[in-house]
Amino acid sequence: MSGIERQAAQRDAMAGNETVERTEETVERYLHALEHQEALVLRRWWQRLTLDPPALRRVTEAPAYPRGVRAALRRCDTVESVMLTEAFRHLWQALESQVWHEAPPKTARAQRIETWAAIAAVACELRNETFDAPMGKRLGEKRTNTVDTPCVSDLRFQQLLDCHTPEELIRRFRRALKLAGNERISVVRLADMVALWHRERQGQYRTEATQRFAFVMSDAYFKARASKQRAAD
Repeated sequence: MSGIERQAAQRDAMAGNETVERTEETVERYLHALEHQEALVLRRWWQRLTLDPPALRRVTEAPAYPRGVRAALRRCDTVESVMLTEAFRHLWQALESQVWHEAPPKTARAQRIETWAAIAAVACELRNETFDAPMGKRLGEKRTNTVDTPCVSDLRFQQLLDCHTPEELIRRFRRALKLAGNERISVVRLADMVALWHRERQGQYRTEATQRFAFVMSDAYFKARASKQRAAD
């Protein structure tokens, strides 16, 4: 192999490595309830639903969804109403064609629809995201222009952990997101918590208590609270 050929091969290998790294960076490394490909599809759907054209062009060549699609989804407050929206149809069709077409999940289709409808209803509230930022952490961070007041109070946070129906979860998650400015949370981490809640609602609890919904959320929330208190001291 000539020197020129070796240099070309090295450039190709480096480009391949960079592609792998960029692909891995598009999804958080550890998820509790979502699969890697599901997270990829979700993030692209959210970007097309939410980002303005200049921001969207920086991450994909796919076009934005028509105006009004996100607004129609945000007006829904039940799982059933979400299922009938154009936004949810885009998400569901992408999951079926890009993720589940060869190996559908073991969970029943009806359960998956309910889970992803709740995810869509909550995720559409997020205006912008911070990669790998847990929801619990953001809720525990200090509210702007306060000494040590978290975005979400301890009482409201405990109520958030005690949702009993998908509609209650949608309502309380949306309220918590609004108090946090609908920003600085990873859309994948947010959806992962909704999916984990739904999994546990079906009686599918992780063996390790530290991998369950209430602990994962609380751990991030109170670590953020403690961090702000130490900074204040």
